Parts: sequence; C-alpha cells; structure tokens
Amino acid sequence: MICSVGLTCVDIVSFLPHYPLEDSDQRCTKQSWERGGNASNNATVLSCLGASVEYFGTLADDNLLQFLQSDMDSLGIKRENCPIIQCGTGPISVVICSEETGSRTIVHAKGNLPELTVDDLEKLDISKYSWIHFEGRNEASLPAMLTRIKEYNSIHSKTESLQQCANDLKPNYQKAKIPVSIEVEKHRESLAVLLPLADVVLVGKDFAMLQGAKDCIEAAKIISTKVEPGTVVVCPWGDQGASYCIARSNPADVDVKKQDAYVPDKIIDSLGI
Repeated sequence: MICSVGLTCVDIVSFLPHYPLEDSDQRCTKQSWERGGNASNNATVLSCLGASVEYFGTLADDNLLQFLQSDMDSLGIKRENCPIIQCGTGPISVVICSEETGSRTIVHAKGNLPELTVDDLEKLDISKYSWIHFEGRNEASLPAMLTRIKEYNSIHSKTESLQQCANDLKPNYQKAKIPVSIEVEKHRESLAVLLPLADVVLVGKDFAMLQGAKDCIEAAKIISTKVEPGTVVVCPWGDQGASYCIARSNPADVDVKKQDAYVPDKIIDSLGI
C-alpha cells in the first residue's frame, strides 16, 4: 500500500467564458465541488491507476468533512488514520477557470488545522506500506518524521545492505524497505532541510529558482548536490518539460536527462478535473 501524506481541501471550481472583470456580475458555464490538495490528488491518481493507497493528513470536524470522506471512499482511498480535529476549519480553495485561455486562478483559504506531528506518524503501522510520499509543507515536523522512517529502514533493510550498495548505480529507493519521496515546490528556503531525507525528490520550479536554477537541467544539477548519493531528482519546468537524474558522490558523474513537454495547440483545461 502507498501512503500519501499532506493536505486535502475542498475546491469550489467555476468555469467562465473568460476571466472576470473586477466588480462585474457574470454567470459561470459550470461549477463543481472537488476534493483537492496535492497529497490528496496524488492519492486519487494512484487509486485510479489501480494502486492500493491511503491518504494521511489532518481533517476538520466541520460541515465539509462528510464530503471529503465520501469522495475518498468512492475511490477506495483509505483514510481511517487521519486525525479528526474538533472545532477545526478545513482549507477551501476557490478556483476560476477561463475557457478562453485555459488558465486557472486559485484563491486559497488555509483554515486553522494543525499539521501532522511525529506522534501522529508513530500511531501508524508503517510496515504495511510499500512507499510513503510526503508533500513538503511542514518543515517543523517533517524532518523528524522522515528520520523515523530512515531509522526503520536501517533496521529492516533488504538483504543487500545500503553500505554494500553505496558505490553502485542502483537508486536508493530500490534498496529501502519503505521508499520515501517528497515534493518540494514552494518558494521557501526552509524546505531545503528536507532534501537529504528522501529517496526520491520532486522539486518544483519556484523552489529550484530559489536555489539559483534558471532551467530544469540546471535545477537537477543543483539539487543533486543537496541530496544523498543515490537519490532520484525530478524537476518539472512547465512547458520546458522536466529533467531527472540520480545524485552521485562526485557531482561530475551526474547524468541529467530531459523530457520535453507536449505543448498543445489550445489549452482546454489546466486544472485537470
């Protein structure tokens, strides 16, 4: 089972012929409520691809709780370990999609939910997971949570020890009992502390630019120096495509690959619902 750790929220999505003018009165062509949030969306995609998946994050005991729970249940996403916060207010996003350009504009209200803690992680039986993915949003508690999984892996390592594999070309996620991936996208330098603690690092354009990168190739090279050797680094860069590499002890040995993006003639929907 795969565990996706992070945020879920309610997205109120409105499609309009074009982006609205300020202080105007317009009708949308369609509107829907969707379950959103990066970690929650990851769980949805994995479930649709046939994987057994669990979402793990705090939920508010508010009027939106039943909607979120029912939507996860409809896709077979497990969520029984989520802490339910009494008197909490869950996050909500208002999303405006322009049919003219395909753009989506998001206005987010974060609510007042606390982030997950190491104590919350300790309540999980992590041995049942084949992979744990973290949304990089909680740098106060995530280092200790990621370290806890590293400690578990060091005790329950596969037959081939990490030390034996240190100099080969096999990526770290193939050696770990429970591989860990983390998504680092926000424009916050404090998130850099998370980079050495995962087996796969997915780095967004905003964070990579904060590290001095000007394109996805440069981003992969820079980030590969900030992670452990053997870590897989993936750097998406919008219409420029994405780069990826496996970090090495000697930065000169890093071989960065690039995948071009498919650029459609017309953008229909950049939200992906």
